[in-house]
Formats: sequence, C-alpha cells, structure tokens
Amino acid sequence: MNTKNIIILAVIFGMLTFGTFSLATVNLTLMTAKAHPNASGTASFSEDGLSIKAKGLQSDKVYTVWFVNMKPKKHETGAGKPPYMFKTDSNGNGIYETHLSELPFGKWAVLMVVLHPNGDPTDMKNMVGALSAKIPENR
Repeated sequence: MNTKNIIILAVIFGMLTFGTFSLATVNLTLMTAKAHPNASGTASFSEDGLSIKAKGLQSDKVYTVWFVNMKPKKHETGAGKPPYMFKTDSNGNGIYETHLSELPFGKWAVLMVVLHPNGDPTDMKNMVGALSAKIPENR
C-alpha cells in the first residue's frame, strides 16, 4: 500500500471514529419557577434523545416536559412520546428519558417541566411551571 492510500484510509477511519464526537451531549441547567423554589435539575440532549434529572420537586406528583415558543405566539409540543410525563418519588426526585425524532435546536426556544397537581398529564389548564431552560439556537 502506498502512502497516499494510507493517508486516505486514516482520514476515513478518523471520520468514522471521531465524527460521532461532533454530536456531543448538550447539557442545560434547569432554572426554578416561583412555585418550586427548592427545585433544580439538568437536561441533557444526545444525538437522538433527551434526559432530565430533577430534584426538589413535589413528592409523588406528575410532571410533563414541553418544548415552547413564546413568539410570534405561544405554542408548545410535548418533548418525546405522549404523555410526556414522569412521576417524582417520595423525595421529590424525578427522571425523564425519551427518544426525540428531531432535536429542538433552532426550532424551539424553551424547555419546560410543569406540574399537574391533579395527576392528569393531559390537563393543560391547571398545570404549574416547575423548571425551565432556554434552548440554544445551535448545538
């Protein structure tokens, strides 16, 4: 094998091996809403999924996760697969993991975690903000 072929193979190997690192995980710190002053958490976007780890939420409650835009008018979509929910444990800790068909960067402005006090994740009228993070335009 000549030097030119070795270089070409090395470049291809490098692209295949290290190219996946360009799709690194994006971590966001979740900010607390007034109704949940002791809550905190992180959201991590991988190349095809979302993982949220939260603590300090209300214990044994139902929360849902949303992508939201406020302009030009407010609209939202659930993050992942319906019903976009997780339930906290007796200590107020919760984990949400889901596959995403597309990442929210450049499409959605905010990631929101909301409480459903009555336990119904489809009740959009009585939900209460818990945690949120601004989604960067680019990954």
